[in-house]
Amino acid sequence: MEFADVAEAVKAHDTITIFRHVHPDCDAMGSQAALKQWLLENYPEKHIYALGAETMSHPVFPEMDEVNDEVIRSSLAVVLDVGDAERVDDGRFQSAEEIIKIDHHPERSQIAQISHTDVHAAATCEILSRFFREQGLIMSRKTAMLLYRGLLTDTLCFRTTNTTSATLEAASWITSYQIDIPGINRELFDQSLQEFRFASWLRSKIQSKGEHLAYCIVSLEDEEQWKISADEARNFIDELGHVREYEIWCLFTEKEKDGKRWFDGSLRSKSITINQIANQYSGGGHKNAAGVKNLDEKKLKSLLSSLFSAIHNN
Repeated sequence: MEFADVAEAVKAHDTITIFRHVHPDCDAMGSQAALKQWLLENYPEKHIYALGAETMSHPVFPEMDEVNDEVIRSSLAVVLDVGDAERVDDGRFQSAEEIIKIDHHPERSQIAQISHTDVHAAATCEILSRFFREQGLIMSRKTAMLLYRGLLTDTLCFRTTNTTSATLEAASWITSYQIDIPGINRELFDQSLQEFRFASWLRSKIQSKGEHLAYCIVSLEDEEQWKISADEARNFIDELGHVREYEIWCLFTEKEKDGKRWFDGSLRSKSITINQIANQYSGGGHKNAAGVKNLDEKKLKSLLSSLFSAIHNN
C-alpha cells in the first residue's frame, strides 16, 4: 500500500503538527486544513494543529493554530506542498520528533524521514485524496470541500498541463461527497466590485518584454491607494493569463524591509518550465506556477531576462 508508512506514523503519535509553504495558495491552505479535519474525524483523541504565520485573505479556510516549541518537539510534523525547508512557513517543524513530507513539487532537499513526492500530481490535494481513499476511513463533506478548493485552483480549473486522468479521477471521488460545485466556484472566483475595479486597473498597467512575456508591478503606493495587501494583490495573477500571445506572465508586489524596497512575485506559464528559474531567485514551485521573493531591482530585471530567454529557447 502506497501510504502505509504515513498511516503508521500517524497512529504512533499523539500530537501532529501540520505545516505548509509561505505565501500560501489554496492548495497549501486546502491540503493543510483538509488533513487536519480528516485527522480530527478519525483520531479524535489526538492533538492536531495547523501552523503558519501567513494566511490568505479569503475566508473559506480556518484560522491557524498557535502552539509553543515544546508541542512541536514532541509531535509528528507533516509538511505539505513545499519542496525545501526555506519555504516552510514556520521553521520549527525541523525540531519535531518525526517529519513527513507530502508534496507535488520537485524535491530540492531532503527535509523529512518519510517523503511522498509525486511531481506528476497536479496538486497536493490530489495526493491527499489518494491517501484518504486508500485508508478507507471517515471523510466528511467538509474535508471534501477543502480538497476540492485546492485541486480546482492549483489546476487553474483543470487547465494546466499537469492535469491528468488521475487528477480528474481524484476530482470525481471528491465531488461524490455531494459538495456544492457551483457554490465553490462562485466562492473562489466571484469578485467584489472593488476587486473588479482593481483587476481592471491591473490590466491597464501590464508591461511586456517582447510579445510573449507580460508582467505587472504593484508598488507600495499602489497597495496603499487600493487598500490591498501584497498577498491579496498577487492573488490576481490570473488576470494576466488569458491572452493568447502571453507564454509567461508575472505579478510582482513591493515591500519595505531594513529601509530598502524589495519585490516578491508570482510567476505563471502555459507550458514553459519556470520553477527551475524561480529556484535561482529565492523561490520555487512547480512547472507552470512558481513564486520568488526578496528581489532587489537588479535581480528583478535579471529574472525577467531569464524568463525572456526561456521563451526564446523553448
